[in-house]
Amino acid sequence: VVSTQSTEAVVSTQSTVNNSGLQAFYENEYKEVPVTGENSFIVNIGQLIGDLLDKKIVALKHRVAETDFNRHSITYFRGLRLDADISRSMTNKPTEAGRKYKVFGDWVKDYVNAIMIKLILLL
Repeated sequence: VVSTQSTEAVVSTQSTVNNSGLQAFYENEYKEVPVTGENSFIVNIGQLIGDLLDKKIVALKHRVAETDFNRHSITYFRGLRLDADISRSMTNKPTEAGRKYKVFGDWVKDYVNAIMIKLILLL
């Protein structure tokens, strides 16, 4: 596996540019995600967004499997305003992130640092 499994914190949209390799963890196993064509894309809902939406939309773990070709994809990540309150969901329930953080900006600092540490360890 080329990349570690992840559930992004935010919303990401992705085009696999007709390349296979993206896998999602579903029904207790990783399954190939259908490739996108020229007129479609994949939307990943991150764990934090799922919590803010009271888990009405669930974040799937996903990863990129090793391929025997140069794989290309285009991804766009969309976060929240840095001062957005992440301590409570849309129905005012406490969120998992809210146990430690009040605003998205504080949370994202730790998230980015954790990603950087993972990348350094992979080198």
